[in-house]
Amino acid sequence: MASNKDAPAAIPRNDLYEALRLSRLPDAQSGAQDPVKRFVSRTPAWRPGNELPWGSIDPEGYKKGNTVDFNPAAFGGHVFAQAPLAAARAVEEEENGNGNGNGNGNNNDKLGIHSIQGVFTKAGAIDRPFIYDVTNVHSSRTFTTKLVQARQPTEASDAPNGPFPESDANRPLGPVSFTCLTTFKRPMPSPAELQTKGSAQERYADILSQRAPDQWEASPQVDVDAVTRMFPNAGHGGFPMLDMYKVDMRAYNADKLVPERRELILYRPYKPIAEDDPNAHIVAHAYEADRNGLIMLTNHLGWGFNLGSAASLSYSFYVHVNADEAVMKGDGWWIQEVWWPRVSAGRAMMEVRIWSPEGKHVASGYQDGVALPSSNLTKKKKKIGEKL
Repeated sequence: MASNKDAPAAIPRNDLYEALRLSRLPDAQSGAQDPVKRFVSRTPAWRPGNELPWGSIDPEGYKKGNTVDFNPAAFGGHVFAQAPLAAARAVEEEENGNGNGNGNGNNNDKLGIHSIQGVFTKAGAIDRPFIYDVTNVHSSRTFTTKLVQARQPTEASDAPNGPFPESDANRPLGPVSFTCLTTFKRPMPSPAELQTKGSAQERYADILSQRAPDQWEASPQVDVDAVTRMFPNAGHGGFPMLDMYKVDMRAYNADKLVPERRELILYRPYKPIAEDDPNAHIVAHAYEADRNGLIMLTNHLGWGFNLGSAASLSYSFYVHVNADEAVMKGDGWWIQEVWWPRVSAGRAMMEVRIWSPEGKHVASGYQDGVALPSSNLTKKKKKIGEKL
């Protein structure tokens, strides 16, 4: 796995299984024939920028209206990955019960995640768990759909830094914060194999050849110009699961309109993910694909020093290959290629392509979200800018 040379040694980083750790709860009965399968998260969600030294800038720290105008909250990629993981564990449980076997070392006929179609309705808190209700929508031998709804308790956990006790699931729950449909497909041979001419590795070869993958800057913990100016080269922080590096695309983008610009992120697992657990690999790709996307756009729009809001409304992630082809084996570097073809009505459209180390187009993401500048630059911010 990638080196961790630029992450502060004192900041622990969880692997996928700890970051997205789930416990199975008793089923809840519903009016439908199938029971609702329930899960609770055990590890606090990562919060972008939480490990940066905000106290050196402002003694009140990191919060909306103080050092920044946007609202610091749990990383949205947490529920975008953990909700479909809960759906996958429910499917695998059913497969076991049907005698199809999961974890038996044979992935050739298992249901693998085909798509994640999520809607974000409430920002997540990091001091309490997410409770996931998994409902069956449709099941057949070759294609299955699960509905997942995520809620959080209305009060912080008695163990706000985790691990969260399973008993937190018995507390009163707030409104739904995230909903997704997760679809599953069994593998099959490809009668045709086509993709856009020129992989990311081929089209950006001159840029990528300038440095070894882990010699690029670690993906900023909060990729907003004002924050990266305050805390340059801050490293991975406590970002779990993956090592991510941002390729310097400034020269490439310099003469292009915003919809024609590109950003490239190189990534691979921070610690190994079991190769016989392809659904875990797929949600890791989804976790990565939700990081920094819309806020990178606000830099291109000139709002990097007065960002008001950047938040996902909906995100669809599609896997184009059999699930085992999304497994991140060995030390190869995957590429996220991202761009923003449409900005209008206070919203932005982001498009993502995930490329394997061999140049195969493995998955695509389509995100629509709010992107707005701040309506007010505070005197405090101006003073901070003068210090930089």
